[in-house]
Parts: sequence; structure tokens; C-alpha cells
Amino acid sequence: MEMLNLSPFPNLRFFNTDNQGREFGVLLVKGTYDIAADGRLVVADEQEPLVLTDTYHGALNTSSLRVPSDLVPRKPRADIILNAMARAPGGIARPSWTCGVRVEGEHVLERHLRVTGPRLWEPVWGVSERARASMTEAERRRVFGGWRLGEPEPVSEVPIRYELAYGGLLARPQEGADEPFLEADERNPLGCGWIDPALTPIEAPVPAPRIEAADDPVREPHRRYAPAGFGPIPPAWLPRRSLGGTYDAHWKANVWPNWPADYDFAYHNSAHPDLVYPDLLIGDETVRLFGLGGEAGERVIRLPAHMIVLHVAYADREPLIATLDLDTLFIDVADPDPDWHRVFLSWRTTFDPGRAESLSFGLVPYVPDADDPASTEGL
Repeated sequence: MEMLNLSPFPNLRFFNTDNQGREFGVLLVKGTYDIAADGRLVVADEQEPLVLTDTYHGALNTSSLRVPSDLVPRKPRADIILNAMARAPGGIARPSWTCGVRVEGEHVLERHLRVTGPRLWEPVWGVSERARASMTEAERRRVFGGWRLGEPEPVSEVPIRYELAYGGLLARPQEGADEPFLEADERNPLGCGWIDPALTPIEAPVPAPRIEAADDPVREPHRRYAPAGFGPIPPAWLPRRSLGGTYDAHWKANVWPNWPADYDFAYHNSAHPDLVYPDLLIGDETVRLFGLGGEAGERVIRLPAHMIVLHVAYADREPLIATLDLDTLFIDVADPDPDWHRVFLSWRTTFDPGRAESLSFGLVPYVPDADDPASTEGL
């Protein structure tokens, strides 16, 4: 199949299957944009290559996912993903502040976080350390007064990563075993602040989350909070993992290597659940950042109103003309130098590969009625 790229962007054509084992073609196009001083997105002279595997801030399984793989077949809704550093207003260190993102388009999506400096859940005692020294563990727990959330230290920056959000590991004793079983919060095994009334050691402070939902702050030591953040969710974490389907003995014996019957394309939405847009993006949305990636309290980014239009010529039927879905908005504003801030837009569509002779696509201005083939005449 011949392919002609009339856009300035890198692209990939590949094939995949659905949960019925039916093959389809996928076209992925990804654009890198610079952010102008007035918030307009400008096509970058140097386009970043496609990301073909999940990329982490550090080592796999011990650090947050930084950039999810582009190699996914379909997203039913758009992902809004940020790699960001929360910066205190005026660059002046303070114990806490709020930051947020707002996407304004056919739908409005807005989420705010409260970030803090380092803080601890501190044990409270009604008896002295000397008196506790001769007590058994059961006796100490009976006189334990609970946990008090300490005041955060002033800071000027907080990286928005899941290591600083609620979650983590819990050491659970195993009968007959020398070592405890490490139970993970499957929504965020890298996090902190998970306190179990019966199992968490009570002699030492416990690091408390430094990133929390602005409308649901961490206040209760034993409550299981939803991890807060703006970054992507790895495929093995909940709730994303459950959308990948059931991989049991029946699947292994009868379905492999195909996807299981309950596999959902929403599995490929890797944004934080609060930042999965209600629909696909159009491309002319306005994004507002608060307390992220710059000295100003608010930063405005205006998407460029671009579309990618596809033409597929077949040997045995009429050609296919379709607009690609704008399904991923990735904003990278973590670097202290704004000149290195970038926005990445990803478009994707599926097509029937049967007897396709040629495939061409190009970048065109946004047209409200682009589903009408006449609106893309001349491509």
C-alpha cells in the first residue's frame, strides 16, 4: 500500500484487532507544537519522534509513568495528560497552594489540586517513650492516641508525580512466613500515606501525601483517598487494568492471542480518570493552566484548529475520506525554562485495510462539517 504524508508530522500505519478478532488498520499522526507568548500553538521546527513504549520518569515499576506509548489502536474519548511542575505564586516558598487545568471546548473539563511541602502523619501518645519501652505491641496499640497531620514545610516547587499522591504499600504479616506480604494500593502502588489501623507501625511518623484533590483534601489518617494527579496511569494500575479484559484459563485455551471478549478500547485511555475528556477533542479548544509551568498565575494555551484528513483508495470500492480523531492532548510544562515547554497532539483513525491501494493524509484547517466529503475536496 502506498502512503503519502502531506502533513509536517511523524506518523505510523499499523494493524490491530478488536475483541471479536476482526483486523483493522490504524493511522496515527502526532504533532509537536511550541507555545507562543500569546498562547498560540505553532508547529515546531523539530518534530519529536513517536513514543512506541511507555516511558517512565525513572526505573520501570518504581517511578511514575511520564509518557504513555503512542502505539494504541483507538481511544473512545480524549486523554488530557500533563507532565508538570507546580510552582508557587511569585516563586516564593510556601506550605501549600493550588494548581489546576481547565479545558474549554464543546465540554468544559476542570480539575484542581492542592500541593504541599513535605509533611508527616505524626503518632500521638498519652504516655512517654520510656513507659512504652517495656510494653508489648498490643499494649502500645491500646495506649496509642492516633495520628496527627503535621504542618507542611514551605517549598517553591512540587513535581506532579504519583509518588507524592495517596497510595503505597502495606506490610501484611503471613502466617508461617518470616517476611510480610507487601500489599499494594493497586490504584497507585508508588504513593504514600496509606495507614492501616492494625498494621501500620505506630512508633515512627508516616509521610503524608503532598498532592491531593483541592475539593477532597487529606484529613483522615485511615481513609482510602483517590490518588490525585495530572499524569498518565500505567496499564497495570486500577481502574485502567480492569478495562483490558479477563485473562483466565478459558482465554488462554480458547482466545489467545486475541483480546478477551470483555476488552474495552477505553483501556487505552491512559489519562488520570478525572482528565479523560467527555468526548474527542475538536482542535480549537482553549486550555488554561493555573500554578503550573510559569510565573504567571494563569497560562492560556490555544489549540491550533487543525484537522488531519485521510483518503484511502481501494481497488474494489469507493474511496474512504475521513477525519482523524484528536484523542490525545499532552502538555509538557515541567522544565523551568518555558522555551522547552511543548504541546503534543495525537490524531488517530481506523480503516478497513482490505484491498487498499493507497493512503494519503494531510493537515487542514478545522471545518465544522468535515464529515461531509465535499468539505475535504481536493485533498
